[in-house]
Amino acid sequence: MKEFKTVDEQILLLESRGVRCGEGTADALRREGYYAIVNGYKDTFLDRDAMQRSPGDVYLHGTTFKMIYDMFLFDRAMRNAVMPSLIEAESTLKNAVVYAFCNEHRGTADYLDRANYVSARDMLVPNGFRGDKAKEHARNLNSLLSRLNNKLTPSKTMKPFTRHYVETYGMVPLWVLQNDLTFGNISHFYQLQKRGIQNAAARSVSASSGARGRIGAKELLRIFDVLVGFRNICAHDDRLYCASVSGAHFDAALTSLYRILNDSQRARLSASIGEVTMEFMGRIRPSSLNSMYTDPDDIPEEFREPNGSGPLGSRAGAQVVKESLAAPDIKKPRASI
Repeated sequence: MKEFKTVDEQILLLESRGVRCGEGTADALRREGYYAIVNGYKDTFLDRDAMQRSPGDVYLHGTTFKMIYDMFLFDRAMRNAVMPSLIEAESTLKNAVVYAFCNEHRGTADYLDRANYVSARDMLVPNGFRGDKAKEHARNLNSLLSRLNNKLTPSKTMKPFTRHYVETYGMVPLWVLQNDLTFGNISHFYQLQKRGIQNAAARSVSASSGARGRIGAKELLRIFDVLVGFRNICAHDDRLYCASVSGAHFDAALTSLYRILNDSQRARLSASIGEVTMEFMGRIRPSSLNSMYTDPDDIPEEFREPNGSGPLGSRAGAQVVKESLAAPDIKKPRASI
């Protein structure tokens, strides 16, 4: 078990491992914490060859704390840039699925009826699924219905609008309750729908987004999986630049977002990502961004040197990031689930 170290001791440790620390280091460590900054963003700065001969971390020659901290700040800025678009996509997907269900099942309590959900045999599953479909279906449906019923049970945490409907009408329509359901709840709800409702939801999303090419039911399942995962990453301030959700990296998450957002929303997302990349021009090592790409063949040539010695030191370098991440081709994600 590693022992607690004061900020001064943390700085001494970094310097002993080859990291040059400046006057702003102590303040950053006090505000953000050693683990969040250093352990979270050190990987691309480590000298792997030297570490074969050392019991601890060894950093590449010339590494400064500011370089690691800039990577931490870049990742946070990118999360903040993407989060509004993830919320917009969540709203679109929630409404499409709930509308499709309510249009087919007009009874106020129909969403609590097991008969209105897909059978285990017909449940849509990710590509490559190797589990027990019957067990997966039973577990997911039992969990979903339990959550839905719990939302209707009076408690201190019940939302005011839910309480109003329960006390006034004795039941809460799904199109009201959706505002108290998480993105993950709706993702499971979608997977447990019969194919007709899934197809209707996919058509609705395609129409509202103006996506190039119709979004199919299975692609929408994939999009749900990827965007729910990345929304949680951004919401909880976890690492984004190296994140992988069911094999999808940040570029695939952006592709999924671009499939859901409409033209104006896509433009805002592209502008936000562009602003972040330009803000960090000259501060981010190209190879630090390799893990943002699902397929290594998609990594721009400028990023491919394994331990590139220079940061994005020119406007042209930053433009590569802006163009490759802020304006991805709107295509079906290649990673399968």
